[in-house]
Amino acid sequence: MATALRGHAGPEMPTQSDGHGTPHFKLLGLPLFMLVALTCGTVRAQDVGPGEPPGAGRAIQIWEDQRDWVTSLAFLKDGQHLCVGTYEELLLRGVRGSEVPKSLAVAPGYVKSLAVSPDGKLVAAGHYQALSLIDAASWSIKRTIGEHAGYVTGVAFSPDGRLLATACEDGTARLWNVADGKAVRVLAGHSYPVLGIAFSPDGKRIATAAGDETRVTQPGEVKVWNAADGKQLYSFTNHRHAATGVAFSPDGKWLASTGFDKRVILYDLSRGKATSFFDGHNRPTNAVLFGHGGTTLASAAGGREEGENEVKIWERETGKVLVTFAVHKSKVDALALSPDASLLASGGYDKIVAVWDVKSLLAHEPPSKPAARPVALAEAERTREKPKDAGPIRVGMIGLDTSHCGAFAKVLNDPHAAPDVAGFHVVAAYPRGSADILSSTERIPEYTKDFQKMGIEIVGSIDELLKKVDVVLLETNDGRPHLEQALAVMKSGKRCFIDKPIAGSLADAVAILDASRKYHVPVFSSSSLRFGKQTQAARHGKIGKILSCETTSPCTLEKTHPDLYWYGIHGVESLFTVMGPGCQSVRRTVSTPSEDVVVGTWEGGRTGTFRGTRPKGGYVGTAKGTAGTLQVGQYEGYRPLAVEIVKFFKTGVPPVSDEETLAIYAFMTAADESKHRHGAEVTLESVLAPARAEAAKKLGR
Repeated sequence: MATALRGHAGPEMPTQSDGHGTPHFKLLGLPLFMLVALTCGTVRAQDVGPGEPPGAGRAIQIWEDQRDWVTSLAFLKDGQHLCVGTYEELLLRGVRGSEVPKSLAVAPGYVKSLAVSPDGKLVAAGHYQALSLIDAASWSIKRTIGEHAGYVTGVAFSPDGRLLATACEDGTARLWNVADGKAVRVLAGHSYPVLGIAFSPDGKRIATAAGDETRVTQPGEVKVWNAADGKQLYSFTNHRHAATGVAFSPDGKWLASTGFDKRVILYDLSRGKATSFFDGHNRPTNAVLFGHGGTTLASAAGGREEGENEVKIWERETGKVLVTFAVHKSKVDALALSPDASLLASGGYDKIVAVWDVKSLLAHEPPSKPAARPVALAEAERTREKPKDAGPIRVGMIGLDTSHCGAFAKVLNDPHAAPDVAGFHVVAAYPRGSADILSSTERIPEYTKDFQKMGIEIVGSIDELLKKVDVVLLETNDGRPHLEQALAVMKSGKRCFIDKPIAGSLADAVAILDASRKYHVPVFSSSSLRFGKQTQAARHGKIGKILSCETTSPCTLEKTHPDLYWYGIHGVESLFTVMGPGCQSVRRTVSTPSEDVVVGTWEGGRTGTFRGTRPKGGYVGTAKGTAGTLQVGQYEGYRPLAVEIVKFFKTGVPPVSDEETLAIYAFMTAADESKHRHGAEVTLESVLAPARAEAAKKLGR
């Protein structure tokens, strides 16, 4: 049996019916306090409400000078310094003084998770595809663990400090040995990105939260694992939508989880079941923690367009709201409690960090009597209020000037689609593509008519498209407008596949991938040839370690793009799929009207060769490994790529790393530079360095 704990500001309400005959107990929450500015500018204090102990809920610091979203927080062991995670930066701030914060570069991406070791000597910072261990005394990185395939969304030390647990968007949780950084085990079993993780106080259990906000009909997942052997102990699906975070009570008897359904759910682990939920927030809940006694909790909410971005402190037994902090202007994404439970820090997408004096609040003891009678069965309610089927995920398309558009639409909109692509439907398209490439502009009218015949809505702008769809296929054949188009999509928060070429220049390619990390919106780009069966077999070790590879594909030229970007990308993609990243230098050995030959040198002296043919030619290749030879590089249609795109839309995990994508475009850019230098060897880093600088200017950094 589970109690619905209602937290409301305003007069205490009598027991009411919810329309199903189930009573709901509504309780008093203290009035929202006023914020008054002090003379020191960005530092504000919060007035104490009537009847509250002196200092209760007072803001002792509010910093508004973070340069980007605040995505994680953690107090050092001394309780006087706060770690603040933001975009490619970790700040260390003194909570009671005016000392200048220390800054540490932590890249790539946002610092999405933080944890401090029990002895206070280490800070673990999870960011994009990596976990960094930081020496708290010297404020420097000691080690980086880079075996993750997405953002590290959660991190927790075991109570003895020997192990680290990480949550990742790739759908897994992992355990690591702190001493040497080696992997101990993988906790596999979630169906969606893992968004939160916590160790129990005795170190015997690990809790994880998972979900996909784009799959609105799917419940969130909360699991509890045995830390010793990785076996699953409990699995809960009480959240209607994605679960975002978890926290154990100090005695380990209770577990709390947050989610996109705007609730905080409480689980009695002695009984292995959800027993109550707090629904005092009106936006998705993003973080939760227990006070020292375990009788009170703090939870943070925000995101979406309606409701409040706020932090509430409330009683576990009754759901009574003790205080609401409403200083934040957008999503509150992070909470941290000082070791002595006297200070609570909150951070959000408004770039604000607030530190509150909460000693009396989180030490608050509720009435000895429990709340009134139980008021709702969580399982019964979830069954009764199960969301209606929202239909397929809505796919939008930008650019109707390539044959890929129709191919993808036919695969996704097939009423008899196979399970690996089912559930996604192209519903709208913005047709404009290239403005000056004739082979593109001539196609738009015909392809627009084809889409209209398929019942796909044609819209007049990207902004209009984004209001109608959940995910985006950026298909504009011309790579030059891709940066502008992709930025619009990323700022809307929608996952995006960018068809080849990812951009019209290396600088734009760098800028797109940098923006993806900045806005925390995954993107990926690939030729369909990457996913050929033989090519993938070589990639995954069928012929042992790859020694060399040669690929051939058509290489039509387009004067507005570097030579290989327009069509040679297909054969180059096959080459890198087999060889992997790690190419160091390039030579363009042949460049004639009918042929180009480019030879790359990889780490260890391995060689990869691309041959581009004009006006036509086939897709072939040969890979040589320590265990044999394999024919690679064949074209097998668009369906294999469509399958990978659907996987990406579901999980948010790109099948190609940013590193490899940039290496491909640096290879092709260096090939042009080598051509201009009459076949001289050109390093990839020599073209990447200026591209990074130009990309930073384009993004205003």
